[in-house]
Amino acid sequence: MTAYLILFAIIALIYYVQIHNKPARKTDWETLPFLDEYKKIAKSKNEEGKLCCRYCGATTTVERLLNSDKENPDNSKHYHACSECKVVLWRSEFVEKSDSETEKQG
Repeated sequence: MTAYLILFAIIALIYYVQIHNKPARKTDWETLPFLDEYKKIAKSKNEEGKLCCRYCGATTTVERLLNSDKENPDNSKHYHACSECKVVLWRSEFVEKSDSETEKQG
């Protein structure tokens, strides 16, 4: 009987460690590719070499702000969707430079 309790405790400990050692799940925005990665995907350019939607072939996109205070507290994350089929294609993040960084470059 004691052997079964020890075995159960070991299995419970392994199960607990496995569940709590998993990395945090990626958000939907984080699963999207950046523009450079999107350009490498097949069908992301048309015959003329212009960037296009890989699903419908449209060459116009719409940029939208990620509306989540939890994921985007500083309003720097955007996603880009096809203007025709409305599929989200890639993500972008704009980081504003501080005044000290601007002075160093200028």
